[in-house]
Amino acid sequence: MSVHTHKRRNHSPLSQVVREYRDKHTLTQEQLASDLSVDVRTLRRWESGSTLLNDVRELRRVATLLGADPERLGIARNAYTALTLDQIDLAMNHIWDLTNLARSYEANALVERLVQDLNAQLVSENDLFLEKLAQSLHLAGYVKSVITRSHDSQYALNHYRDMERVARLLHNDTLLNIALTYEGDMLCRGGDIYQGIEYLEAARDKTPDADIAARGNGIQLLGRAYLRANRLKEFERAMAVAEELSSQINPLESSTCGQYSLGTVYEEYGRSYTHLGQTKQAMDYLDKAEQNLEPTKHWEILLKTARAMALVRGGEIQAGVALAIESIQQCREHGTIRLMERIYGIQHYLDRLTREIGNAGAPLREALDGPIEY
Repeated sequence: MSVHTHKRRNHSPLSQVVREYRDKHTLTQEQLASDLSVDVRTLRRWESGSTLLNDVRELRRVATLLGADPERLGIARNAYTALTLDQIDLAMNHIWDLTNLARSYEANALVERLVQDLNAQLVSENDLFLEKLAQSLHLAGYVKSVITRSHDSQYALNHYRDMERVARLLHNDTLLNIALTYEGDMLCRGGDIYQGIEYLEAARDKTPDADIAARGNGIQLLGRAYLRANRLKEFERAMAVAEELSSQINPLESSTCGQYSLGTVYEEYGRSYTHLGQTKQAMDYLDKAEQNLEPTKHWEILLKTARAMALVRGGEIQAGVALAIESIQQCREHGTIRLMERIYGIQHYLDRLTREIGNAGAPLREALDGPIEY
């Protein structure tokens, strides 16, 4: 018997869930079909209700990818079990793919559901399951950091603190390094740079068995923190180490899930030289970053905001502002709110520049025209 049954004009649970998901995230049928690894005609039949899906395993797969309760798809509670390791991997890979596409709010809804489900089925300290939980907390913290501004960094920090606890239970230095690294990064983001550096240095010094990608990523973010603390020599040393380590990994198969690579190191250099007032070096590094990063929407927006910063600080204000306005539109559309911080930084810089120019012009006007008499 076929796993599909043809039935016309039926509003099945599957058709309702699929339509709701598409409407909520404004997806085309082609986009969602690609996400679910089915052809468009199959998705259309599911959505119209002309085909009913009877395969419980396939329904569970769809539920996992859409973050839906299996019972909403008509699966009786006694017909399915807790998420398997393979299903957890499927969900996490899908969510990482969404982050690369800059479908941030969609990724957030799915990862929050995943973490909730994993915590609900945590009944024993199975090491393999705990490892997946830690990885899902890493993902949840990352996604939350993307969709929030710095004053809300506590939300992401909470996920990373949970990840740290699980990593310590497992005695897993790679997971612990990642947790400490991002705890430090979130503390820096929230304004506590010195405590952030303590966490980042702990990631570097207290996790000797962490893998290369985790160590390199942590050292790159430590370099960022050193720059914010105006510790320039330590910034340069850290970035040199991060650059050297990045050449030893395959970013797409690493523990940092593509978030650390030679391209990210070059982008970090680019932004750093922007703040140091070395615009040509900044733009050169951003060009190198573009050549080394995957051509995804996420990296496109990130590089656009970095170039806008460099142009404005380098004196090409009109071009930089035009690029910043483009970036704002993309950040809002895709939910990459963290990158909006860069645009706020541009606005603050321009406001300060305007005040300085006004203040500098006052004595000149007085010298030219004489003091204003009241």
